[in-house]
Amino acid sequence: MIVSINHEIVNEQNAKISIFDRGFLYGDSIYEVILTYNGKPFLTKEHLDRLWNSGKGIGLTPKWTREELTAEINKGINLLGCSRQYVRLIITRGAGDISLDPAQSDGQNLIVIFKELADNPITWYEDGVHVIIANTMRNPKSAMDPSIKSGNYLNNVMALKEAREQGAFDAVMLNGKGQISECTTSNIWIIKDQNIITPPLSAGLMGGITRAKLLEIAKSHNYKVKEETLTPQSLFDSDECFLTSSSKELVPITKVDQHIIGNGKPGILTQELHNHYKDFVAKTLK
Repeated sequence: MIVSINHEIVNEQNAKISIFDRGFLYGDSIYEVILTYNGKPFLTKEHLDRLWNSGKGIGLTPKWTREELTAEINKGINLLGCSRQYVRLIITRGAGDISLDPAQSDGQNLIVIFKELADNPITWYEDGVHVIIANTMRNPKSAMDPSIKSGNYLNNVMALKEAREQGAFDAVMLNGKGQISECTTSNIWIIKDQNIITPPLSAGLMGGITRAKLLEIAKSHNYKVKEETLTPQSLFDSDECFLTSSSKELVPITKVDQHIIGNGKPGILTQELHNHYKDFVAKTLK
């Protein structure tokens, strides 16, 4: 692992910022996670576009250009030299007096973490995973918009804590209306009667980049695709279920709470969609 702090590359032991940084004190920061395939960053533009949207949501416009951030990302990836990397790009509002007032910041900090990433366990894809319906409700848009990818992540942390205490892989979070929003770090989908369905953005979720690409891919292959409100019962009654994220791609869900999904094995359409997504990755990186 190596870390870039305001363009200075250091090892993890020397990766330090002020304890008065607002990202540490208040979660006053924005971030993105980029995955590499064969040492190449995947969909950097889309991630930076979302970073700018997150910044707009909290009044934190990055002081660096997209070109400068892209160059910093590529520099660190090449220095670490690993095929599969986790790249976490963080911009905080900076340090300053201990005050909630953003105007007290002394300027932004840029941190980019480059970490070698092991392959995901094959059992995720061959056996599927177990998720629960969390008691922790997803933050409403009027409180902290879930579409903003910020350092304020305690809502998701508490939901994942529930899942792990029950021996589950992840937690599904509901909005204030009892509708499915998303998992703690991924989007969720069901397949019912050959229809591929995922909750709409209006359900209060992070617009995942993998989610957006999979919607495009599925439509281009003439699958029946819908963005539609889902409830826990929708998951229980589904023929197949899966989650998506940049680092996980498509992971089959075979159990929700105590309900077995389908025949309890990864579904055929889920596997087909994953293969189409892998083809998309390969073509994009050529």
